Amino acid sequence: MSEVTKPAALPFVFGIIYAAPKKGKTLNLLMSFPNSLVMAPVGATACAEYAGIKPETWDIKPDTRVTKIIEVLNRASASGKFDAIIIDDFSLIADAELHHIQANPRNAGFKAFDVLNKTMYKLRDAARNAKCHVFLVMHETPPREVTRDNRTVFIPGHPSITGWKLPEKIPAMADFVVRMKHDPKAISRWPYVYQAAPTPDYITGSRLAMMPGMSPTNIREVMLATGYELPRPKGMEWMDDVAETVCQELVKAGAKDKRAVKKWLSSDGSALAEAHKDKDPRHVRWAISDGIDRAVLRRHETNLLDDFFANF
Repeated sequence: MSEVTKPAALPFVFGIIYAAPKKGKTLNLLMSFPNSLVMAPVGATACAEYAGIKPETWDIKPDTRVTKIIEVLNRASASGKFDAIIIDDFSLIADAELHHIQANPRNAGFKAFDVLNKTMYKLRDAARNAKCHVFLVMHETPPREVTRDNRTVFIPGHPSITGWKLPEKIPAMADFVVRMKHDPKAISRWPYVYQAAPTPDYITGSRLAMMPGMSPTNIREVMLATGYELPRPKGMEWMDDVAETVCQELVKAGAKDKRAVKKWLSSDGSALAEAHKDKDPRHVRWAISDGIDRAVLRRHETNLLDDFFANF
């Protein structure tokens, strides 16, 4: 089969990742973009210790207003210092902003939601027009039925945000909206995948050409497969050599499920780790994990027609 020609990449990606709490959303993004600014409450980046990194943070406090978040986002974006900006948790930020708005007597009743909508649209637009990649981490609202005008309406699951309009208007501007979904068969470091394929039950979708409907929870590898250039931070360049070695070996071995990957790791993984014993073992683990995810995406890329026929 001839090699797939990768499309031209967008200058910067604006993405949304949502799921129930404590599923690994923030850690997955930090491992994709260690050189990022994380705008989040104190303690949100404690998970970075797993990967042996210390991302730069800007603390969001209970009284932080969205106008200030927009100001910091614009300044950080224009600085050229960061590969990405991660805003965590956008759902809670919206809740806090509504509380502040409702505290003003002039915003009584539904007017508070009109003010909230306009405010959050400004933050969404700042993320969309940033000069670096921007990702919103959000909680999940499950599918439900509601009564409107004496009729029952089905509302698909979506990134959790208050109001009627925001759950549709915020995702509409994003390059991808993915939901972390439990999958015990996932070929990954933990049993979750990114659900990117559109479904009737959840708002999901992606403009990243090489993102499978069910993707490894590794945005960097998805973006690399789509054509983006994402260099490792200084001193960590060797990790891509390890990842590529793992990828090629798994593809050559035909390792298409978790059992086959574990078999390869048990026979060849130790030798690979020994060859890099001078490196932080957390970084070696990280590089191997990236190689596993890369192999999944490489097979997807080279089997587009087979996947189309199988899932038609």
